[in-house]
Amino acid sequence: MAAIGILGMGTMGAAVGNALKTFGHRVLTDLDGRSDVSVQRANERGIEAADSLNQLMAEVDILFSIVPPDQALPLAKTLADASAGISKKPVFVDANAVAPQKVQRMMLACENADLPFLDGGIVGGPPTGATRPRLYLAGRNTDAVASLDGQAFDHVVLHGQAGQASMFKMLYAGLTKGLNSLLVNQLMAAECAGLFKVYVEELARSQPALLARAEKVIPRMPADAKRWTPEMHEIASALAELGLPTGFHRAAERVMQRLASSPFAEETRETVDPGRTVRDTLRGQ
Repeated sequence: MAAIGILGMGTMGAAVGNALKTFGHRVLTDLDGRSDVSVQRANERGIEAADSLNQLMAEVDILFSIVPPDQALPLAKTLADASAGISKKPVFVDANAVAPQKVQRMMLACENADLPFLDGGIVGGPPTGATRPRLYLAGRNTDAVASLDGQAFDHVVLHGQAGQASMFKMLYAGLTKGLNSLLVNQLMAAECAGLFKVYVEELARSQPALLARAEKVIPRMPADAKRWTPEMHEIASALAELGLPTGFHRAAERVMQRLASSPFAEETRETVDPGRTVRDTLRGQ
């Protein structure tokens, strides 16, 4: 069994740690500066808190970073610096929703510190007893995590350079979370125009799948919006590198910013009110 570090005790990170523990791995994290919610998640799942980041890096074989996108690059640079003096360095897996050009900067920082780097992108919800998300991987060091396949994640190895896994994440999240943003914006427009009821009735007749999606995702989006706001920025940056339009995801970023300022944004995924409707959520903006 391996010793595995996970930085980021959000819903995903905590669930990944819990899943790996069920397979007998020792799972550690660093809780310095983390929120009370993150500390509670780690404690409830029996995830060890290292005394310091240096101790964590010295004791683990594999280190996952699963943090909000705007924290990913600073954390990678911090880890590269912290790895100095460690004789047996872990494989660092950046599993964040970031643009490929940011991955290249992370990889350079890690290479300069001789810290093994692996590009990853998570697709799907947190692992449960019945289901696992996919972890797309690209670049060197994929063999170092192969033994974990089928535990917290189902691995999908992309035979390309580091950055390809993150690009895949950008493509997937750009569609799914971008569509969620579009649903919020259009339903908000219907509410502002005084046409919400008739709009929803028409969606129920002609676009039932879209309405069902809206009813499922919109009430819980404020809880995720603070983290998803920089993700929309990363997606736009990734598309810009391909010479493609970025306006839609720049607008989606503004939609997420609005949701992040909602009073419902104080909720977590665990505390979202299951009885709140789409209209109640939109009226709270």
